[in-house]
Amino acid sequence: MSNNQLTLTKALKAGLIAGIIGAGINNVWSLIASALGATIPAGFFMAVTISSILPVLIGAFLFFVFVRFVPKGKLIWLVLSIGFTLFSFYPVFTTPQLPDGTVLDSTFRLLAAPMHAFSGFLAIWGIPRWSK
Repeated sequence: MSNNQLTLTKALKAGLIAGIIGAGINNVWSLIASALGATIPAGFFMAVTISSILPVLIGAFLFFVFVRFVPKGKLIWLVLSIGFTLFSFYPVFTTPQLPDGTVLDSTFRLLAAPMHAFSGFLAIWGIPRWSK
C-alpha cells in the first residue's frame, strides 16, 4: 500500500469493520462457551462488545500513524500488533478476579482466550486488508 493512498478515514473504517466482526464472533463464542460449561459473568455482553471494538480502533489509528509517518511502518505495526495480541493473553491466565470483585473460576480461560485470538487475528489481518 502506498503511503499516499491510506487516509485516517480508511484506517478507522477498517478498524471499525474488524472490531464489529470481532464483537459478533466473540459474543457468539460466549454463547458456545456457555453451552460448553463456561461461567459467564454479569454484564459480559457489553464488556465483550466494547473490548472487541475499542482496542481494534486504537490499532487502526496506530496503523495509520505508522504507515504514513514511520519508515517500514507497516512491518513495525505488524510486529507490535502480534506482540500486543500475545501479551493480551497474560491476564486471561493470571487474573484471579474481575475489577468488580467477581472471582473467576477455571472456565474463564475457555471463555476468554479464544476471544483474544479472534480479535487479535481480525485486527492484524483485517485492518491492512480493509483499509485499502
